[in-house]
This record gives sequence, C-alpha cells and structure tokens, in this order.
Amino acid sequence: MQIGRVRGTVVSTQKEPSMVGVKFLLLQLIDEAGQPLAQYEVAADGVGAGLDEWVLFSRGSAARQVVGSEKRPVDAVVIGIIDTVSVDNRSLYSKKDQYR
Repeated sequence: MQIGRVRGTVVSTQKEPSMVGVKFLLLQLIDEAGQPLAQYEVAADGVGAGLDEWVLFSRGSAARQVVGSEKRPVDAVVIGIIDTVSVDNRSLYSKKDQYR
C-alpha cells in the first residue's frame, strides 16, 4: 500500500465496458515525511474519496484483489481514506486538522 493525496479526477466517456461506472482519481504520492512527491497515479476509487483527502491505495496485482476489481484492467485502486498518519510520535496528517 501507498499513501497519496487526491488532487483531482480523470473523466473518460469512452472506456473498456467493465470500467463503466468506475470513478477515477488523480493521486499525488506522499513521502515518509508527509511531503508531496512529483509522482502521480490514476487510481480507481473504491471508497468514495474526495478532493484533497489522503488515501491508501494498492497497485499491481494487489489492486485486482479488491472485490469488484478482479476482472477489471486496473493497476491502482483506492482502498481507504486516511484519518491520521503519525511517525515517531509526530503527526504528519490529521483529516480533522485539514478543515480548520
């Protein structure tokens, strides 16, 4: 699993039939210090994440183990919306602080 921040959405009106109804998110990867990286990933949204939320996502074969994605051509799936992240007793992210 990796951590990313939802930066936007990707809309595709023409797509593989198994992907109809799937919401795509543009994620910016986050490093171990809580800083954004220059890398982005498009991921299928499995949990209803919103703009600027920090999320957990899986890539590769792990992404296809999510119920509903087993037969879809996905490389990344959002599997959780993060509430808090802390390292060495230091808070890197808190969802409740995001909206203050």
